[in-house]
Amino acid sequence: MNAILPWSKEKIGGLALARAESSVEIDGVESAILWRREGDAFSGEAPGVHLSCRVEKAAGGIRIGCRVFLEKPVERFRLDLLRFPALTIDHYAGCGEKMGRAQLVRFPAAETPLRSCGTCVLTSGGTSVVLSTPLHQKFDNFFTGRASGEFLLNFRLTWELRHCSLTDLELDPVTIAAGDPVRLLRDYAKNNAEQAKDFSAPPVYGWNSWDNYRWTITEDEVIRNAEFIAADPVLSRHVRRIIVDDGWQYCYGEWEPNSLFPSGMKRLAERLEKMDFTPGLWLAPAIIEPQSRIAQLEADMLAMSCGGQPCLAFECMKRHGFILDPTVQKSQEFLEKLFDRYAAMGYRYFKLDFLAGLLNAERFHDTSVPRCRLIGKLLESVRAGIAGRAEILGCNYPFACGNVPVAAVRTGSDIQAAWDCIKRNARSVAYMFWAGKTLWLNDPDFALCRGPETSNDPDLGRLAPRHVFVRPDAPCTPFLSSPLAQMSLDEARVLLSVVLMAAGAVNLSDKMYLLNDAGLDLARRVVSAPSGQPAVPLDLFESEHPAVFLQETATGRRLLLVNWQDEPKRISVPWDRCGGRPTEVRDFWTDAVSASPEAVDLAPRTCRLWEF
Repeated sequence: MNAILPWSKEKIGGLALARAESSVEIDGVESAILWRREGDAFSGEAPGVHLSCRVEKAAGGIRIGCRVFLEKPVERFRLDLLRFPALTIDHYAGCGEKMGRAQLVRFPAAETPLRSCGTCVLTSGGTSVVLSTPLHQKFDNFFTGRASGEFLLNFRLTWELRHCSLTDLELDPVTIAAGDPVRLLRDYAKNNAEQAKDFSAPPVYGWNSWDNYRWTITEDEVIRNAEFIAADPVLSRHVRRIIVDDGWQYCYGEWEPNSLFPSGMKRLAERLEKMDFTPGLWLAPAIIEPQSRIAQLEADMLAMSCGGQPCLAFECMKRHGFILDPTVQKSQEFLEKLFDRYAAMGYRYFKLDFLAGLLNAERFHDTSVPRCRLIGKLLESVRAGIAGRAEILGCNYPFACGNVPVAAVRTGSDIQAAWDCIKRNARSVAYMFWAGKTLWLNDPDFALCRGPETSNDPDLGRLAPRHVFVRPDAPCTPFLSSPLAQMSLDEARVLLSVVLMAAGAVNLSDKMYLLNDAGLDLARRVVSAPSGQPAVPLDLFESEHPAVFLQETATGRRLLLVNWQDEPKRISVPWDRCGGRPTEVRDFWTDAVSASPEAVDLAPRTCRLWEF
């Protein structure tokens, strides 16, 4: 397509860049880029746009920098700087754009769309190539492609501009390097930590109301669980934070307590503080439900549709909402006052949810702000209100917003006490090891202990929120009425072992006072275990479900082996990759000490977590 390619002579690992093409699309019209050399640089031309490009050597590969000059503001602009029509690889790993979006694909593969933001890894013949752009983006960019049989099709690095008035765009550079992917990803985290954070102190562990109660949470149940934890000889020493999740408020955008919290949120914070807990509170600051006063009376505070009207851009569990526009001064003032008020009540931890939902809207009032910077503007107002008094957990937080606004980030998807969720969630927890305790604390979602074998709760099977997905004309679908808490004791051990491997946030979310002895043993063990470093999944770049995790701790190492299958499996223990084979190992869940084996036979859906 292109007469001259700036990268035509480059081959990084097994990736020959001469096979890459480049093109632009402006308001639906796609054009090839015609490149020409200008000394050590290159310039490119296409209708309506001029580009300048420079390729420089970097450790293990190259770095490509590019600047774009549009002739005039456009509604939509897309640049595919690198596009490979077809690649043959053995494995693809990408982190996705936010929590739970990591993808691990072993080829040959079923038809699967792929999308990653910031980093992705292509592995072939034992050689890995890491492609990356800066974590905190200037302009929206991502890697996309499609797995199909033996091929990775239409793999490309794309920049995108939507409804933005800017015409001079200095794009984020892309680095392509071959080498040890674990080292390269760790270096990526270190190089992209815009704010150095101190992770020397152990993470603060907590209890959160959501998973067991959802929208049924009450003031009395928060206090009852807090009192139980405070009275428990083990939990009381390690669980220091109580977080009231979704369900305390009148509605999204109307952040006042509902009738289930009759004493008010200030009184609740005071009661928790008297029990020596740090109060935490859930909010969705970008979401404005239709019944709120902002939606009814302050339409100028809302983001808009393509046509310029406020629109219901948010939907979750069939609950709809408008989007608060963070570029509007009234919105900024609203957020600052809101968070100042709750920080003044004593809330020292805010779980901010549905942040990426802000980007579902098409238009925002200040057209000079690229989409990847909009959530950062919202969090500027939140942080101004908090004024250093509280920490932020970013939930549904796009990683491209960087590490400055947040203390912790959800990396796992929404967990439930069911095997399919545990298995799916582990992929994202595994891939994001490089970010933990370098950029932020990784949050794998809840450390759940309850199930038929571990709880005495007679209402264990009553919570069935999937009914919102049943249409009036739908046939009976048993799955939509199935209870959320189904995991066995062995499956709970797998989940909690993966939580420990994340080495970040640990938040219980069960009805603590109804766990039986087995359930309480799980909870006590997971919160009292010393936090190590984020575990490295030793088979991350060769499997779809990593099954071998190695973790460094202050006193030694932990090795986790998981059988994700529904039939027995024999796993060889890679002691050569664990610093050598120890004489003996201790089972974390049973305290049994045994000689270290060369291989282990695991029953379906079970694990071994050893310390040595």
